[in-house]
Amino acid sequence: MFQDVTSTFAIKLYSLMDIVNFLPYPLNIWDKRIITEDFTGNNNRTKNIDILLGYFILLWVALYLVYEKCLNSLLRRMRIPLTQRYRIIEAVWNCGFCFGSICYVMSMPNENLNFSSHGFNITHKELAIALHKSFFFHRAGVAIICHSTWIRGLANLLFASFILNMLYQKWCVIENAFLFYRALDIILIDICRILLCTTQVSGKAGKVFAKILFSFHCLNWVYLYVFFVPKLMWPEKVNHMKVDLALWLWFVAECLDSIWLRLCGCGKTAHWLEICLFPPPSQEAIELANIQRRHINSLKKSVNTKSPKKKEFWQALLCAMVIKKKINRIRNAKETNSQCQSNLELISDAKDTEIVEEIN
Repeated sequence: MFQDVTSTFAIKLYSLMDIVNFLPYPLNIWDKRIITEDFTGNNNRTKNIDILLGYFILLWVALYLVYEKCLNSLLRRMRIPLTQRYRIIEAVWNCGFCFGSICYVMSMPNENLNFSSHGFNITHKELAIALHKSFFFHRAGVAIICHSTWIRGLANLLFASFILNMLYQKWCVIENAFLFYRALDIILIDICRILLCTTQVSGKAGKVFAKILFSFHCLNWVYLYVFFVPKLMWPEKVNHMKVDLALWLWFVAECLDSIWLRLCGCGKTAHWLEICLFPPPSQEAIELANIQRRHINSLKKSVNTKSPKKKEFWQALLCAMVIKKKINRIRNAKETNSQCQSNLELISDAKDTEIVEEIN
């Protein structure tokens, strides 16, 4: 039993580290027999996958809401600003999924998953495709509805609806390498965002490390979208309008949302890395920042107006204390003077009486 477990683990680890799985140009990248066939025999399996897809989307929505609340409360206790909190939440969520995707896809077993209660079986590959489709559908909804980044949302939507369908229906046979480089691209860019949002903790070393990772991301993007994806976009003497159009639309959306366009536009500015990594602020974000700036300025003005009032109060209090002391001194002096005069009168009266007695 123990030997079987260790042997299967060693095989999975070897397949994960095997360089053949990551070759950019595998032989026979397009399966010409399957691409020309009719997929009527797989209708039941596609319906089962679509049912799982709906459940997985609901699962991602629930998990994201719980995750966002927990991490937001933690970052608030760490006194991280609001905009940086939401950037960290998005980046950590994407990194977590992509890391799990790499671990699962590259060590995928060959056994089927049996759901006897629902009456259908799926493979681990189909489960991976369903998880990826549901995740990118969810990210497309968040990008379009919450952040109004239409190009990013359109790219995720095309990737989930057409590119992953192409992989599921086995029109091409490069699932592992393609998903690996795609996940690696997302992990590199999101780690750069996390490092820039936590510069208060990481300091200058974090910024330097973010620039190094950003350079690796640029190289990986060139490798993926200049050398790897064009091999998909020109199948070998196979004409399929749906595949070609989906690939071209997705490729154009990714190029429009690429880092290289932002880098060419802001390469000479001082904060070029922040401009490349983070999208431009929306109108609501600008209004919120203006409100916060006004609130901070009003607090500073109130503190400045309160400080002279405090000084005037203390000066008045000191003057009152000094005047009170002077009044007490004058009163004491008057009392001593009256006592001296009364004593002198008593002495004079006593002398007069003594003189009268002597005369008598």
